[in-house]
Order: sequence, then structure tokens, then C-alpha cells
Amino acid sequence: MMSDDFSTFWHNNERASALFYDLLARAEQDAYDDDFLMQLAAYREAGGDAAHADIFAAQYLLTNGDAENAVICAERAFRLRPLQAPIFEVLARACKALGRYADALLMQGYTNRLTDVPIAVDDYPHEAITQEALDRLSVVLSHPSFVPLATRASYDPEAGITTMDGLFAGEFLPASQNHHCAYYVGVHAEQGQQGDKAWQLKNIRDAQGVGYFAAGDFVFDLMRAQRAPGAAHIELAPGQEVVLPIIGTVLPAVGVCQPQQIHVRSASVDEPGWLNVATPNFYRLRETTDFSSDHAFLVGPPIQIGHHPRRRRLVLNILVDALPWEIVGSCFAEMMPQTARFFARGLIFNQQFSASEYTYPSLATIETGLYPHHSKMFHDKIPVALSPDIATISERARDHGYATAQLMGFGMGLYDGCMRGYDRLIAAMYRTPAYEGTERIIRHLDGMPDADHFIYFHTADAHPWPAPLFQQAATVQASLPLAARMTDEIHAPHSPYLRPSPINQASFRYGVRSTDRALGTLFSYLEEHYAPEEYLVNLYSDHGVSIFSPTPYIVDSPLTHTAWMMRGAGIPEGVITEELTSTADIHPTIAHLLGFPGDADVDGVLPRVLGGSGRDVSFSNSLYPGKPYFLAVRSASHTLCLETEEPVHTDGTVDLARANVAIYPREHERERGYEIDDPALRAFFYPRARDFLRGIASNGETFSPLKES
Repeated sequence: MMSDDFSTFWHNNERASALFYDLLARAEQDAYDDDFLMQLAAYREAGGDAAHADIFAAQYLLTNGDAENAVICAERAFRLRPLQAPIFEVLARACKALGRYADALLMQGYTNRLTDVPIAVDDYPHEAITQEALDRLSVVLSHPSFVPLATRASYDPEAGITTMDGLFAGEFLPASQNHHCAYYVGVHAEQGQQGDKAWQLKNIRDAQGVGYFAAGDFVFDLMRAQRAPGAAHIELAPGQEVVLPIIGTVLPAVGVCQPQQIHVRSASVDEPGWLNVATPNFYRLRETTDFSSDHAFLVGPPIQIGHHPRRRRLVLNILVDALPWEIVGSCFAEMMPQTARFFARGLIFNQQFSASEYTYPSLATIETGLYPHHSKMFHDKIPVALSPDIATISERARDHGYATAQLMGFGMGLYDGCMRGYDRLIAAMYRTPAYEGTERIIRHLDGMPDADHFIYFHTADAHPWPAPLFQQAATVQASLPLAARMTDEIHAPHSPYLRPSPINQASFRYGVRSTDRALGTLFSYLEEHYAPEEYLVNLYSDHGVSIFSPTPYIVDSPLTHTAWMMRGAGIPEGVITEELTSTADIHPTIAHLLGFPGDADVDGVLPRVLGGSGRDVSFSNSLYPGKPYFLAVRSASHTLCLETEEPVHTDGTVDLARANVAIYPREHERERGYEIDDPALRAFFYPRARDFLRGIASNGETFSPLKES
């Protein structure tokens, strides 16, 4: 129980903790008897962690021969807090006992990612290790930020499971039960030579170093699709009109194999044509049509033509990666004149804060409206599928009848499901220049001006990258004096920890200017082709930068004070609001403005300026396994800062009993000598911070490391 007088920030539940370690000691001795059950009941009664209780229950049941109910308990624990090695260990054994070898293999894959325990399949039936099972295993072994890059698993009866760096290419991503249709991994080849990108992809997919040297800036085109074995019948109702994407499967070779042909038959057309390989070909249909070919092809989701009054003609979400409002906000019109001009007729949130300090968890928060410890999207090394009970904003848009597409962005969000509402995603791992994204959007809208679009555009021109992994813009290199040019860090940390330097700051400023220049073209196009009531444009950032902070702090304002601005239908004109907002608020705000049915269970709120309840504090935290935990809780005038010395566990929990907690004025966050010990401020901040930390606090409970069997 927490102290009512708020003199101490956090007390662990000592009774529950003692029972946990008693159960853990019994489990390590395989003492799964009646006394174990009594202690487990007492642990639950004492308010012990539900996931831990279910792990102990699963271990007890499996040891006593009840694999079926052991799976039920372990899967329940997995849903509560998935990244725990004991869950994977007991599920692997229980699934294997039930003959669910593919699921057991998957759990071994998770264990391997967490603990490096080798995957053992010596006693698995050979026929159980199918290509589908290996593909699912490959996803678990891969980084969730870099789809379709993968650690590809293969099987040989002699060697067992082996892995190598590779990618999914010219094939479907493994479909989860949460996806109604799998994604096909193709290439983006707008006005390209027939088959050139597909040929490149075919020849690099198994090459050593493919992820870093070949596919890092390769542009993939992923689309939900179904395989048609040589024929497809598209039935349309009278008056219905669609644009149908079709992907070819035949790679042409000069003098050996011609490009694939497709024949189109309808009441008004009976003609052959060429079908480009591995990239979408688009056909506008106004009547029932049959497609046929001598080879298989892939049919994507039909894009419905025609505007519905309940929808906007265009919803455009622009994520400008690493745009720090702490830096840009005070000189917005100077640094981004085109963007400032456009949103001067909209709404700008001056006190927007990101829930996280880097892209992977921030993007999940934006898409789901949930904080990372609620969505479980906090570990950027291990993909965990987003619960099917969580509706992403793109899923809600698609269900509302919008044509959903990511026309520029990274590959994150497909292995875990955060981007599963987009039927098409054009993705590159790092290279996402705003000028290319702008041109893609304009071409997309020119081709289908009569559809209702929900478009996501993610650009990272302004994002600081560590040298020597990424080359600075040639413009910056050529313009800087030599002394400033030679300020790259030789041993550079990851981007949230980059230190100030002339070249980092110059690259950032140039990236902001080039982003603004490209967006100016896009905004002019929108103003020429749409009335303000026909669109909703939403620009935001996922985090800020550290390169202007002499003493950076992982959740300080330069890293977490981010941009958010809106213009269009339902948005007040010419308003700059100082109310606190969060990246978690973007989802419910879009849903409200677009009239999506139902109220999603999210952490975000609708801002007061748009008629909602708003918030009195914002939360920014660094929940990164292996590093200490940091939290900043900001009100309009003060900030509670919390940090731990103990690192965050792989399951996203940390012991808070010994955390350092202090309250500061907003303008002096974490500055020594500015701590405020005020009962009224503690009474305000402590309950809000404690409520946020539910699900992060470990109560000092940690399972022992797994031992190799």
C-alpha cells in the first residue's frame, strides 16, 4: 500500500514479494505439491502479479501432467506480459506435449532471442517443421523495426535449426491470426524498367550482408494480396467502380523468358496486356471483369471509387521523424516557412509531448493510442504481436471505408501488427526523403482523385544519424568550414544519445529546410485540389533530438517536446493552444474528427480545444530493457522526474522502491538545487505517476535466468 501522506513515493508489496520468492524456490526444487498450490493461492490473495501467478500455475499443471490447462494459463500470462523467459519455456514444453510442434518451435525462438539458449528440435517429427513454421520462427528471430528484413531460419535433419541474415522477398509475410489477408513483399518500381528491381531483389535476398548493404535503402512495396492461379473473377455491382491492383510473378530474362501477359475480359473490353513483375499494376474497373494468364498472379484489395458523405476525401497523416518542437517551435516560421504558412490556418499544439524517446514505441503509441507498457510495444529487438482486441487507427479508417496506404515510411509495424490497417505500405529501412514522398502522394491522388484516402507519410530528413553508419548530406559537407566538417563522433552512440556538434546540428537544420520545401509543394497541391472541409491534415513528430542539449537527459524537453498540428474539417482556424497533449492523444483525436463509431479503450484523450476533457499532465518515459528507467510527468508549471539505477527487465518492468524522485519547475527540470519538496505538489503528482506506473513496477520480483537443459 502507498503512504497516504505522500511522504514516500513507492512501497513494494512485501507480503506478495515474499510469497513470490517462496514459490520461486519451490519451483526451482520441482516441489509442485499441495503446499505449492496453497502458497500460490496466498500469492494471488495478497495481490501478487497476475502474470507471475499464471506462470507458476502453468508450471504446476505441466509438472502434474495437465499440458492443456498449462497452455491456457501460460497463454494468459503471455497476453498480460509477453516477454518473460519462463512463459516461453513452459509454453514450449506444454505445446510439444500436445503435439503443437510449430507453436513449441516459436516459443523456443522467443527463448533464444531473450537468453541465447539454442533451439533444440532433435525429438521433433521432421514433418512438423514445415516451411510455414520456419517462416513464423524467422519473424520471431527478427527485428520488428525492419520488415521485410529477417533472420531466416532453415532446417536440416542433421544440423537442426540454422539461421542467416536475409529477407522476405517475392513471397508472403507469415500471416498471423490477427490479419485477414497476408502481405506480399514486392518492389516499388514506379516508371521503372520491367523487372529490374525484382531482379535485384532476387539476387540480393540471400547475399551476405544483405540487410546492411543491399536492402537498407531498397524500396519495398508490400500489399495485402491473394494468389490467383491463372484466373481471377472480379464481380462488380451496377454503378460500382474500383481500382484493382494486380502483381505479376514472372521475372523476364532477355532471350529466355518474356514478361508475363494478362488477358482482360469484360462486357466492353477483350484485350491482352503486359503484367509487371513484383510490383502493383493498377486497373480501373466499372463492370464485372475477368483476368487470366498462363501464370499465377496476385490480386490486391480493390480500392473503392466514389466519395461517401460520412468520410473526408483525404486524411493525410505526416510523421516528421525527430522534429523537436522545443527547438523548432520558437522559430517555426523561420525554419519551416511553408509548413508554418499552411498550419497558420489550422491548430498548433504548443505543449505536445511524446510518450517515448525513439520511434519504435512512439509509432505504436500514435497508432494505438496506448502507452508502450499497455500495448506491449516497448522492445525494439523482439516482435510481439499486437493484441487483436486493440484497434489501430488505420484499422478503424479501413473499416470506415477509406483506402489506406503508407506511401512512405519504414518497415516497422508489420511483424508486430501496429500498421496492420494499411492495405499497402511502401517501405525503406532508412532512406525516406520528403521530396520523394511528396511526389508519390501527388501521383497517388492524381490517379485516384475520386476515392476517399487515408494516407500515412513518414519522412526522416531531419533525423540525426550516428556516423559512420550514415552519410551526411552532401550539401552540409560542402558548405561547412573544415573544422566544423570534422566534428563527426568517431565512436557515436545511438541517435537518442548523440551529442551536440556543428555537423550534427547543420545536418538537422538542412533536413528541416528540405522537409519544409517538399511539404510546401504538397500543401500547395492540396490547396489547389481540395477545399478545407474535404481534408484533414495531421502533422506530428514521434520524438525530438539530443544534439542541442549540453547535458542530455533521455526524457528531457529537447527529446520529448514534439510537434503536432492539424488543419481541415472540424479544426479551428488560426489557433495556437498551450494545453498539454500527448502522442497518445493523436489516435482518439483523429477518431473523433472522422466520426469513427465506438469508443476505443485508449490512454489518449481528446484535447479541450476540440471539445474533449483534455489532460492535466503528460507522461514521457524511457522503457528500454537493459537501461535504467526514466519518467517525466509534466504539468503546466512543474515536472516530476523519476529514474532508477536498476535496468528495465526484458518484460518491461523495474523495481521502483529505490527510484530517485524529485519535482522541479518546468524551466529547470532535473537541475540540481531546483528540487521542490512541497506537500501539495506531491499530492498532485504522486497519485498520477503511480497510476501510470501500474504494469511497469516489478514489486522487486524477478524470475531466475533459464538454464540450458
